[in-house]
Amino acid sequence: MSLTTHRAFDPVRFDIPSEFAGDAAPEDMRAWLRGLGDQHLDGGPGYFVLTGLQHLDEQEMRDFALAASAALGELLPQDSSGTLLREVRYRGVKLGEGATGRYSDSRDGGNLHTDSPHRPTAVPDYFALACVHQAAVGGDLVLVRLADVIHRLRDMPDVLETLRQPVHFDTRDDTAGVPRTVARPVLEKRNGSEHIRYLREYIELGHRQPGVPGLTAAQTLAFDALDALIESPDLQFVDRLSAGEMTFIDNRWTLHGRVAFEDEAGDSQRLMLRTWIAKADS
Repeated sequence: MSLTTHRAFDPVRFDIPSEFAGDAAPEDMRAWLRGLGDQHLDGGPGYFVLTGLQHLDEQEMRDFALAASAALGELLPQDSSGTLLREVRYRGVKLGEGATGRYSDSRDGGNLHTDSPHRPTAVPDYFALACVHQAAVGGDLVLVRLADVIHRLRDMPDVLETLRQPVHFDTRDDTAGVPRTVARPVLEKRNGSEHIRYLREYIELGHRQPGVPGLTAAQTLAFDALDALIESPDLQFVDRLSAGEMTFIDNRWTLHGRVAFEDEAGDSQRLMLRTWIAKADS
């Protein structure tokens, strides 16, 4: 396992007990996972990693990913067809390409973001990635804690105020009847905690849609300032998931991205299995 830190995050890895590593979710496993979520997602470091799943084949990993995710809350659909487990793999597109090109379908790196800021339905509290195959080169996970970003933004009150105003995210969905944009703020306080919803490319695409006003100079400056902070190496934690590992990430106050990747031809190209989760008591 390769582990590179850009700053002092604690690597939070747990080897799943062998009796839990099947395709079912007994109540004792569910309770164990909920305990990890309470400690490491809600107000903790914002993520944790399960190890010890290397013996599962692809279908067993799919079953486990769904069962383990459901232990932490309700699984949310990731598209208009109701997909609960989505393959994150290269589909021959670039971020923002065409009407529906997504970050998860590209090999792009950078573009730190939260998942599903653009969906008109509920935004997930958590998301999970189960690694079936890692890329030959690149593909490492990059994380940034919102608390560290907010600490620095306090010296930029105008930027903070601008980020609290609603913007239009392109929904990346051209299905009839689905709105082309959804309006929500990038930063929002809920129950005393800062939450973030961000993917700049989708905001810029949203503000190019017919009938949507263009971004103001203040908004562009605010996004430039936010991007400069989240791209700071001293705020980033970089971790490379191996096949048979699964990470859970708090989508409300952890931004994430990846290192751009390349694959060799064949059946072992990068494949992550993603779930979106609404916390049980949200």
